[in-house]
Amino acid sequence: MSQRKLTDLITKQIATENAVEKEMGEQEKKVDTVAAKLLLLEVRLDAYKHAKILEAILNVIGEKPESLWDYRIKSYADSLTVKKELQKHMIREKYTLQQVEEEMKETKDEAVKLLLQHILEDERKHHKIFETIIKKGYMLTP
Repeated sequence: MSQRKLTDLITKQIATENAVEKEMGEQEKKVDTVAAKLLLLEVRLDAYKHAKILEAILNVIGEKPESLWDYRIKSYADSLTVKKELQKHMIREKYTLQQVEEEMKETKDEAVKLLLQHILEDERKHHKIFETIIKKGYMLTP
């Protein structure tokens, strides 16, 4: 795929995500159950997050790095401190996973279970993100 085609695709996707974010905000105002409002909020925040990720990708690919893992931001980072902090957060995430699983067992409300399941999936994803960053060791290079 050419650089131009990729840039065009990402630009269109950013517009789509921004539209979804706006539309979900409007829909949140129109529904009358807490569960529906919370689920629409989740979609709206995901659309916002996706747009921001795509914008960052668009900015970086303009610099033409081989990989985003190779693209460096000019700033000082104490890589060992960052690694320790991420490892601490992984321990906290593990506790959070256990907590949410326990909460899911304790409720009979299907909407609560659904929302907690989404949180559980996000927490698992966060854990994998931290593992990937530490494994790639990007922080350990000067």
